Amino acid sequence: MNISDWRKNIDALEDDLVELLNKRASYAIEIGNIKKKEGLPVLDQAREEEILDRVSKKTKGPFSSMAIREIFKKVIEETRKIEE
Repeated sequence: MNISDWRKNIDALEDDLVELLNKRASYAIEIGNIKKKEGLPVLDQAREEEILDRVSKKTKGPFSSMAIREIFKKVIEETRKIEE
């Protein structure tokens, strides 16, 4: 494959990532609604740490565990804004 082919593959993966991130955010909105009804805080530090630990252990490279953790920190941060 040439560079153009690889870039097309990356473009397709990016499209999938955007779709999955938006799906994750829509689930977070539902969780936010439940939290509001139940009077729970938006921030659940223990849950966030659980997620970060879990996803950082999933990587088999080339991203390091720390890189995956940082990426998901940002995903969680942006999702929390939507939950509010």
